[in-house]
Amino acid sequence: MRCLHLAVLAAAASLVPSARAQGPGFQTPGMPTFGYAGIESSQATRFSSEFNPAFSFVVDALGDYVRYSGRSDDGFDADVRGFELGAMAWVDPKAWAYFIGAMEDEQLAIEEAALHYVGFEENSTLRAGRFFIDFGKQMQVHVHELRTVERPLVLRAYLGEEVKGDGIQWDDWRPVGDKTAVRWSIGAFSSILPEEDEFLPDPAKSVDERKDIQDFSFTARVTGFTDLSDNAILQLGASARVVPDYAVEFEATGDTEEGLDNTVWGLDATYGWIDDTGQRRWTLGAECLVNTGDTGADNPAPGTVDVLDDTVCGYYAFVDYAWSRYGSAGLQFSAVELPDLNASDLSETELYYTHAFSEFQRLRLGLSAIDREDEDAFRVALQYTAVLGAHGHGVNW
Repeated sequence: MRCLHLAVLAAAASLVPSARAQGPGFQTPGMPTFGYAGIESSQATRFSSEFNPAFSFVVDALGDYVRYSGRSDDGFDADVRGFELGAMAWVDPKAWAYFIGAMEDEQLAIEEAALHYVGFEENSTLRAGRFFIDFGKQMQVHVHELRTVERPLVLRAYLGEEVKGDGIQWDDWRPVGDKTAVRWSIGAFSSILPEEDEFLPDPAKSVDERKDIQDFSFTARVTGFTDLSDNAILQLGASARVVPDYAVEFEATGDTEEGLDNTVWGLDATYGWIDDTGQRRWTLGAECLVNTGDTGADNPAPGTVDVLDDTVCGYYAFVDYAWSRYGSAGLQFSAVELPDLNASDLSETELYYTHAFSEFQRLRLGLSAIDREDEDAFRVALQYTAVLGAHGHGVNW
């Protein structure tokens, strides 16, 4: 009962802005967690009046060394890959809004800008605006909030590094008995295609600006967690991302193909355990994705477009151990069938260590290896993330 009580409180809190600036890795309500109990998490919380709205600044810096097999562009690099400005506040007693802006090409671009209306019944929320899609366990948040340096390989390949859309989403969660809570959501968006494709950049994908209702893109998710004991909890979930009508265009030839559709399905499972002291934590998880419909396209000759209408699959699995509120380490493996005409296989292994100086700043060391048929790559990355102010998003479980 202790885990469920904490889980339900966390789930309810997930429907309003999170006051937590930065924890020891990506967390989900219901999973074992430990916090900075009694420590104020920001200059302003959502209940304070002395600094309203609450603002935040996030810096995500990365230095790395990459070595490729069969290529000559090895070497070191350093970059501030993310700088965010955020604000959130209650706009009336039944609605709150938040804004996340990110620097892109020396300009501030709108990453997220959404309104959450909570004036229906106790556990229901209507979300409208621009926000990250509700798929699986990791697509709802920015990369710097994950427990790894990069998003898992299969998510990057099938959904994109980050996927946000302009639209609406309905969320609802309910307790089931004394040990279980279930949540579901459904969303409709003008477009939720990947902003860029890391593995198959050509052709470019697009959707019509004006469309019929049935041509909007949709997401759906159902998930539940239940107590296994006073110290352990299990979460299961299923997700879908549907793009019913999109087009591709090859830059070199200008050839296009319209009327394509694609659906990605996902199943996820997460087990968490925390000791009686609240200091040590084990988290194990896995997610399997199935990419169906028109998954890829090729342009073998000018005037010819070959569309791949096939089903490809991929997955990731991880284990994460935290021995204190400040230190954690983990191992993650991901494998994927790329949606190309060669049916290429790709895998990635990542080992990481995270040290949290406080909830406001952390340092992460990541070692990753990518195994590909035509080339391999090895990477050593050092990531530094700092958060100033109250930083939060929407539902993330």
